[in-house]
Amino acid sequence: MQKPDDVERARLLVELARVAEQHQKTAKAQSLYDDALAQFREDSLDPFLPDVLRWKGTLLREKGETESAFRCYTKSLEKATLIGSESAVAHALNCLGTIAQRRGDQKETERLYSQAAEFAERARDSRLLGMIEQNRGVLASMRGDFGEAAAYYSNSLGAFEVAGDAEPMSWVLNNLGILHTKIRNFDEARGHLERGRAIAVNRGDAVVENVTTLNLAEVWMGLGRLDTADKFCAMALEQAQRRSDHLSAAGALKIRAAIERKRGALDKSIATLRIAIFEAEGAEDRLLHAEMLRELGEISRAVGNAGAARSAWREAVDSYQAIGASQEIAEVEAQLDQLPG
Repeated sequence: MQKPDDVERARLLVELARVAEQHQKTAKAQSLYDDALAQFREDSLDPFLPDVLRWKGTLLREKGETESAFRCYTKSLEKATLIGSESAVAHALNCLGTIAQRRGDQKETERLYSQAAEFAERARDSRLLGMIEQNRGVLASMRGDFGEAAAYYSNSLGAFEVAGDAEPMSWVLNNLGILHTKIRNFDEARGHLERGRAIAVNRGDAVVENVTTLNLAEVWMGLGRLDTADKFCAMALEQAQRRSDHLSAAGALKIRAAIERKRGALDKSIATLRIAIFEAEGAEDRLLHAEMLRELGEISRAVGNAGAARSAWREAVDSYQAIGASQEIAEVEAQLDQLPG
């Protein structure tokens, strides 16, 4: 049987880990989560254990350590199932859905989100249902079903606003910003992202602040404000590196490469993109992989190498097809049609 003192010690360590995360001390936070998990026996069925496993998994996921996050979420699901906690099962399934989505497994993503919603409904966990709704919105947006995505986001944002729940509000606002960026409604995107970023800064949420800053860099680039885009890109890169977040660092470097290309600094652009590709290695993010291939094609075309551009864009199309990104597929195929020869 698990000793109560051990569980209390684990709770204290988790609180310290959360504080470390807020202060962007990712390595310290991970170590504290490990210390918290060490307080539990191997056969422990304490209700707090699935939560600790899941929180550690999310820290790893946000750093780009996808396989390690997957293992934590899987263990969390196993423990939650043995304990019989429908809420903990729902949370673990939802998190596993985010991993399947990153890896580009559409059917598995749909299955996991659907199962998560069923368990969340049984547990009457309205907050989690809202989180699952917005994750389904991300999936719809990726497929190019923008009206469906907007409906998912509006439903979840409305519920979180009524509840006064600022944390998930910032997540939905970030996703609304991404959605409007995709349809080139940059002013609307900027409004959502700035609001989400302000919430994150007010809460001391370094992760959401980093993500919204990065997405604002893309918005400013879309508006043609390259100096402002570069400023936000530099902020996002510095934040990501401070948190040892290789995935966000790769995203920032990809945007910096695009800014350099637009300025005509093509040698710098290709060098930056190579670093981005290195940063993303092992993260298993199919969307980011496709975006980097697309940018490689843009740079290759800019230097006059149509063959290299064609090769990169064909690979990008393959990657976009794996995740069902219909709009991006159409856009890149149109670029391929415009290449000479």
